[in-house]
This record gives sequence, structure tokens and C-alpha cells, in this order.
Amino acid sequence: MTRRFADDIPDETVVESSGWFAVQLRYAYLSGEPGEASLVEDRVILVDGSDEEAALGRAVEMAPEYEDEYETDAGEAGRIRFEGIVAIKELDDLPGAGSEVWHEFMSPDPARNSLDPAGEPLPPVYPEEMAFPRAHDD
Repeated sequence: MTRRFADDIPDETVVESSGWFAVQLRYAYLSGEPGEASLVEDRVILVDGSDEEAALGRAVEMAPEYEDEYETDAGEAGRIRFEGIVAIKELDDLPGAGSEVWHEFMSPDPARNSLDPAGEPLPPVYPEEMAFPRAHDD
């Protein structure tokens, strides 16, 4: 029987990359002249890459694919413009059904500020019909 002691464990643990990253992209919905933002949208996409730098490069290449033109409710022409990358997170495992691709820690009390350094309150869940109660709630 071989015994392992703390001294036998290497100082640096090697963690193998999944090769996949979740990247949060920000888009502005612009309308009117000179094109004021009427809405801002964050989208999370999956990107493959050998490391974070490669994944960021791929995300920047893919981001314009989501830019588009649209028409406002008032019939005014508008466009969706890529604003930049908000955040990137490496996936622990290869993506598949049920894989976690994003997480964020927030305060559960909407009256308190969140754990976010910006101090934003917990956002409400919309639409309300999609806010399913937990299975153990009475």
C-alpha cells in the first residue's frame, strides 16, 4: 500500500481546459438621429478556443453576426450594434445538455443591494408567467 503525504503533492495543480468559453456580448438598439440607444441587450454565446485570448478573438469575429436592422413600434428604422464584450468565463466541462454556461451571484433580497460591486438590486424575473415556483414551495 502506498501512502501519500502532503509533501508528495505538487505545488501547482494542472487543470485541463475544456476549450469552451461563455462570452457575454453587449448590443445597443439604436434609432433616430444620431442613433440614440433605446435598449441595451446582453447575449451570452459559446465560443471555442485554446485559451481565453483565442476565445475572445473568436467572440469578436462572431459578434457582428448578431448586428441587424429593425423597425421600432413607431415605424422608425433602427439598427442593432455590437458595443463590446462584458465578460468571459471558461466552462468547466464540455458543453452538452444541462451544462452550466453562466452563473452570477446576487442578493436574494430585492430591497438590498446585490453582491455585485456596482450595487445593483436583484433584477425581477420577466415575464412573470415564466417565474416558476420552486418545487418545495407550499
